[in-house]
Amino acid sequence: MSLEELKRAVLNKANLEAEEIIRDAYEKAKSIIREAEEKKKAIIEEERRKIIGELGLEAKLAEARREARLIIARAKQEVVDEIKGRVKEILENMSVESRRNSLRKLLYESLEELKKCGFGVEGIVVHVSPRDKDIIAGILREIGVNAEIVEDRGISGGILISTPNGEISIDNTYEARMEKLLRTLLTEVFRGV
Repeated sequence: MSLEELKRAVLNKANLEAEEIIRDAYEKAKSIIREAEEKKKAIIEEERRKIIGELGLEAKLAEARREARLIIARAKQEVVDEIKGRVKEILENMSVESRRNSLRKLLYESLEELKKCGFGVEGIVVHVSPRDKDIIAGILREIGVNAEIVEDRGISGGILISTPNGEISIDNTYEARMEKLLRTLLTEVFRGV
């Protein structure tokens, strides 16, 4: 098996694992929402039975609705936290080769975006995780781009590039990409809840 085929196999495996994790998280989110909805209905029904005939019916129903919203909000947060944890775990355990391929792809995307905005790529500033500095330096040398590389402990992976004067900044960090994915996923999962 050639090095290129091995690279593709590793990337494919990582992509399949990531897709499976997202699928599992999606299913778990649906299950948690279903449970929260059932709890919500049970709380409302129990409160309704208790207060029928009593004064203050509206106040008690409002409290039951508020409690149900809190249960759903907690369930949503649990889903978000679990997804983030699993994605971070995958990223932390990524092989060096998979990380290099990922960083190369993110760098190319960012450079293309700069070009689309009408900026050159020479002299750009690239912020990276300290663990990725050497990888990015190698990729930049390979493609012949002169850039300032800045270690940023706030970045777990990926890159943030900007023009030398800071006029344009493109955030292609793993954190930014995960937040974008979560917004999309959660919008889909929690639609109508």
